[in-house]
Amino acid sequence: MNKIVNLREEIFSKINESLKHKTLILICGLSGSGKSVLLQRLAKYHDIDYIDEIFSDEKEFKDIVKKRKKDVLILDEVGMYEEKILELIRIYSDQMSFILSSHKKIDLFEKDYFKSRFEAIFWLEKLNIKELHQYIQLKFNIDFSHKAMKIIMKFYKGNLRYVDKMLKSFCELNLYFKNTKSQDYVLKLCALENGFLK
Repeated sequence: MNKIVNLREEIFSKINESLKHKTLILICGLSGSGKSVLLQRLAKYHDIDYIDEIFSDEKEFKDIVKKRKKDVLILDEVGMYEEKILELIRIYSDQMSFILSSHKKIDLFEKDYFKSRFEAIFWLEKLNIKELHQYIQLKFNIDFSHKAMKIIMKFYKGNLRYVDKMLKSFCELNLYFKNTKSQDYVLKLCALENGFLK
């Protein structure tokens, strides 16, 4: 299920406002915090490329910059990039906009000559129960009871990948049981099947 969902509306709006001029934006958050979901939505909204490739070759990166559709590049997981590629991003940020994401702090970004380039840095926290419920409704078209949402929150642990994995199983098991079992029961089976229950 690779459906684009509306998540982190406030951040989405602020980034869109910033993209009216050249900008460098960083989105940070732990693995599974929704960085990629947000970046994919921005890419679709602006009809630009979402790039989750890890670059180590300068020529390859320069080629991507030249081939871009618009004056914006969205790069996921830049924490895995080599320093020379990050330096290229800093240099190119005079000519175009970049939206970057990283699950870890990058020491280079803390240096004054780089830090001053960022228009905004966003840290994605765990979704609260209401936000997670909305995410599930939009992505899976399932309306869980409050009790079921508490079960999901228990296994969520701030990682949307866990939720996606669990709800993929939920859809399959619910179909198998022909919707005859309670949401709570099926969710617990899914948690067991995916190794969330020991």
